[in-house]
Amino acid sequence: MTIGVLTTSFPRHPGDFAGCFVEDAVRGLAASGAAVEVIAAGDVREGVISVESRPDLGAAVTVHRIAVSPAGTATPLFYGPGAPEALEQGGAEAWRQAVTFWAGLCRAVHARRSTWERVEAHWLVPCALAVRAAAPQLRWRAYAHSGDVALLERLPGGAALARYLSRGGGDLRFASNNLRMRFSRLVTGAVASANALNPIDAAAPVDVSPLERQQARRALHLRGRTLLSVGRLVPIKGFDVLVRAAAIAATPGAEPSMVVILGDGPERPRLERLAHRLNVNLRLPGFVPRAEVARWMTGADLYVQPSRPLRSGRTEGLPVATREALSLGLPVVASATGGLAELPHAPPRLRLVRPDDHMALAACLRA
Repeated sequence: MTIGVLTTSFPRHPGDFAGCFVEDAVRGLAASGAAVEVIAAGDVREGVISVESRPDLGAAVTVHRIAVSPAGTATPLFYGPGAPEALEQGGAEAWRQAVTFWAGLCRAVHARRSTWERVEAHWLVPCALAVRAAAPQLRWRAYAHSGDVALLERLPGGAALARYLSRGGGDLRFASNNLRMRFSRLVTGAVASANALNPIDAAAPVDVSPLERQQARRALHLRGRTLLSVGRLVPIKGFDVLVRAAAIAATPGAEPSMVVILGDGPERPRLERLAHRLNVNLRLPGFVPRAEVARWMTGADLYVQPSRPLRSGRTEGLPVATREALSLGLPVVASATGGLAELPHAPPRLRLVRPDDHMALAACLRA
């Protein structure tokens, strides 16, 4: 059995957080015995076709990259601050890349329609739309992660596209109930066929021993209270809110908290300047292999997910790292936005604060 997986972003190297949750899903499909072909955007230049064998994900996993960015341009659309924001700001180049990628997806799906048993599409637009248009006879499941629904809400004709997707016989899944409701407003009567994802397993967290914690802290050179966060350094993650909150929450005369953010992205210089100006002990290790994230969580005192809603309407879905922190028993403070607001846990395991409010976050950090 061969399963096709369509996605805009997919990790390009160890530690790349772009589409890491899709990588986790692919690993699960491969573990079930399926052969998996991933079709994703690449950061190779236009005119170059990239095919990767990924035995680390499974013996029969291959990744096909569709080049969308011509030579000499900046970061490709799907690996920058965010494709929905880039498209909203306009500009012929962003839309050209989006159309190029969608056309490439359609060609790839059409060429493989007789060899795939089914398709899993991450993001309704453009991935589910490509399946619906190029191979309507295939069984397919589509996952909405947030930016895709926000894009449909803003696009002229977005409601028509939503109806087109909802009537295609696919299984629609949503990262949060909020996304399901927003999509339903675009498509009257679509709620009955749309199933919200179970956001998190409420089972008891893994028990981390004091010795494991001590060893992790020593190996990672963690000193004092450590506030950890994970993700691409982009505006929706709200890491600037965390830096401001840490500055306000600092106790005079006491050792300041260490703020560690695992990931990289265009916000790095701004975060470094902000931390220097506010005298915050900020560590930005950059991309960290996924296998090492758990060790950082073992050594940390608190995990913080300070995500914010954007003016475009885009909200956080449900970050994988937040789920990992909860599963490891690390206390979590998160913004009450998107799928995070629907996490079914109460203090002390999880506390929610107003999004984009560094004063509210600082008060929570003090507590």
